[in-house]
Amino acid sequence: MQVNFRDKSELFNILIEESEMPIGLYVGEKLVIEVANKAILKAWGKDGMVVGMELAEALPELNDQPFLEILKNVIKTGIAYEGKEAKVQLMNDGFLKTFYFDFVYKPLKNSDGMVWAILNNATDVTELVNARIKVSEKEKLFRQMIYDAPVAIGILRGRELIIEDANDELLKIWGKKKNIIGLKLVDGLPEIINQPFPQLLLGVYNSGNPHYGYETMARLDKNGVLGDYYFNFVYDPIRDEKGAVSGIMVVASEITTQVRSINAFKESEARFRNLLLDNPIATAYYETEDIVIKIANNEMLKLWGKDDSIIGKTMADGIPELVGQPFISILKEVYRTGIAYHADQQEAELNINGKLQKSWFNFTYKPLKDAQGRVYAILHAAIDVTKQVQLQRQKDEFLGIASHELKTPVTSIKAYTQVLERMIRDEGDSKKANMVKRMDVQLNRLTGLIGDLLDVTKIQSGKMAFNPVKFSFDVLVQEIVDEMQHTTTQHEILVDLKSDAEVYADKERIGQVMINFLSNAIKYSNDAKHINVSSYIEDNEVVLSVQDYGIGIPKDMQHLVFDQFYRVSGNFQHTYPGLGLGLYISSEIVKNEGGRIWLTSKEGAGSIFYFALKLIAPID
Repeated sequence: MQVNFRDKSELFNILIEESEMPIGLYVGEKLVIEVANKAILKAWGKDGMVVGMELAEALPELNDQPFLEILKNVIKTGIAYEGKEAKVQLMNDGFLKTFYFDFVYKPLKNSDGMVWAILNNATDVTELVNARIKVSEKEKLFRQMIYDAPVAIGILRGRELIIEDANDELLKIWGKKKNIIGLKLVDGLPEIINQPFPQLLLGVYNSGNPHYGYETMARLDKNGVLGDYYFNFVYDPIRDEKGAVSGIMVVASEITTQVRSINAFKESEARFRNLLLDNPIATAYYETEDIVIKIANNEMLKLWGKDDSIIGKTMADGIPELVGQPFISILKEVYRTGIAYHADQQEAELNINGKLQKSWFNFTYKPLKDAQGRVYAILHAAIDVTKQVQLQRQKDEFLGIASHELKTPVTSIKAYTQVLERMIRDEGDSKKANMVKRMDVQLNRLTGLIGDLLDVTKIQSGKMAFNPVKFSFDVLVQEIVDEMQHTTTQHEILVDLKSDAEVYADKERIGQVMINFLSNAIKYSNDAKHINVSSYIEDNEVVLSVQDYGIGIPKDMQHLVFDQFYRVSGNFQHTYPGLGLGLYISSEIVKNEGGRIWLTSKEGAGSIFYFALKLIAPID
């Protein structure tokens, strides 16, 4: 293209046409497009055909936008109009698109001062505005995420730590309202001035390194009350586009309740530990299925013959002599099942001063459970009863010797008494003979008591002999009933025998149990006339029941009935005669035969005593 540089008008046209700034010239009130350079045509999405057309005709999409009215107002007033980042929608490539321009509508006046045209200079700032909109939308989304976050989040700006934003969770933690937004942190929360947090924040701002706090205490003023609260938190630096720290994001979660619960648990655990350690009874505390010794007081260590070096060890490692004894397996079973275990006079072998010694203990293994019912530990309390057991054995030995020594002279006296009774009766002195007979009855009682004492000593020593045989249960019951009926004229013993069973047991010992049941029924039912005896089959067992209609046994005393030396007391503080050994011996006999023994009773209405033995064969 040849250009005549002396033709200024031509040069001027070229400069306008080639300018990257959109330029247009609109003439007259109808705003006829006189000039439209390449840049403005490109922005309009038009070609040179629009030159000479009215602006409203060339760009009909402007009819619903404010620009045509602004142009007309510039023509009318002669005052230029400047727009910044003005939004305009233009048809481009067949689609209505949004653009942003900085522009000027400059009125051109003739010599009469009348506006004859408007010069339109514009700068396309669409990319800049769109970029800023995106940033604004991201920031808006970011802030909305802060507001919606389930944790406490806030933004502090600048070295002065201006509170730029804080969501409701953070305001709640601080105990403040939104009016602190825009304040310095120390002005919004003056109570933290002498606490470490301002310095920590400045350290993050200066270093650019985040800070993490765990279970950190802060004193905060909530509703006018200064209190201690605990938090997990993060101070994370915020950087600008150049990478420089411009602020700090605060993320926090309040854990006051958890920390206080943990502290309370620790205090409770310390009290529990001190209680165990100070307990005058030997006490230990075990954890896990391996039975790890976590606590053992001095009494328990003394009982074991150990020192506190075993704390933290498993029982098998700390007290190796217990391996092969039942205790460790019992503890593991308690841990597994959650069922407590109690033992009386349990023998144990412990290494005391380098020597294996036998001792006896009463102890309890008590499982401790969490809120879900799971066992997390076992509490062990024990009492050394070695001396008592040894004294009991000495007593049993004495009773055994004394009973044995008494048996011979009593047997001789009984024989002499029976001979004496016959001699006196033969002489015709019935009165003296009856007195001797009553003496014989008392000798029978004495013989029975000696027999009971001998049985007890045999039970205690494990020397009670059993000679099992096969026999008819109902036949034995009938024989015992017939025998006992001769001992009472007041009571009628009514039988209902339906077992038709055979059992394999010591017939004499089972007969001893039946005699004890019936003699007690007779003894404790002075005002009754009947005693009921029944036998029947239930769950592959033969059951015998003896029912009396006597004084009965109070409910709170029934668990003692089968204990050694227990005696039932009647009205008027009268205690029935006997040593209280019969039911104890009966219970041990039945247990040794693999059976069960129990009772039901109501005070003042009588009792029913039962025992059951396994059948030796199914009943046809």
